Amino acid sequence: MAPWTRKEVIGDCTLYLGDAMNIMPTLEPAALIVSDVPYALTTGGVSKSSKTMSGIFAAHNYRNDGQLVMATVPFPEMMKAFHAALKEDADCYVMSNDKNVYPISGAAFSAGFKLHNLLVWDKVTPTANRWYMKNVEFTLYFWKGQARTINNPSSKQLVRGGVDKASGHPTEKPVHLMSEYIFNSSKIDEVVLDPFAGSGSTGVACVNLGRKFIGIEIDERYFEMMCRRIEQAHNHPDMFSAVRVEQMPAFSSGASS
Repeated sequence: MAPWTRKEVIGDCTLYLGDAMNIMPTLEPAALIVSDVPYALTTGGVSKSSKTMSGIFAAHNYRNDGQLVMATVPFPEMMKAFHAALKEDADCYVMSNDKNVYPISGAAFSAGFKLHNLLVWDKVTPTANRWYMKNVEFTLYFWKGQARTINNPSSKQLVRGGVDKASGHPTEKPVHLMSEYIFNSSKIDEVVLDPFAGSGSTGVACVNLGRKFIGIEIDERYFEMMCRRIEQAHNHPDMFSAVRVEQMPAFSSGASS
């Protein structure tokens, strides 16, 4: 019996509805993982005497139970599965808030990954907090096997730009951010895997950049969003992104960072 509930193929994108931890072992190794992984949130936004938080953390959206998305997998098991799901000499980008940088890193090192860099996304609009407004999130940039130079070595650690707001997903990430990572650590027609694909921003970026994509999502609502967004991207590709890839120099080997 297949470990997924549903499978959709749209162009070079293969989308699975189901539990990533059960599906990943059945897949051929990918060239790259880019994923905004699920984790529990801390409450810490406002004091009891102040107003309630707005946006995705408003009372009608967020029950304050530490979960915005389904299937929070323990990091040691998650990173071990990520390592096994990649080819040799491959990169892995894992997004995190400030509280989870250390535990994700520890789990990744135990799984066999090495750390290239800690990248920063300035999301422009901050989240309310009593201990400095939170306007940045982090991406842990790991590698497996032999380190490789990114396609555009002039890229900066910090990427600034707001969320696309193309879906109703509570933790949607912008396509431009995922494109930065995918562009730099893969080649045209290579397979990019997002085991916790949400509404499909990673997949949309892959379509625009000429990469093959495998996306896994456990929540049927977000799986449907992902299918719609990727189908739209497939039918109306971003030709500028494709041209940009063709004009860049070939992917090369290099020393570790």
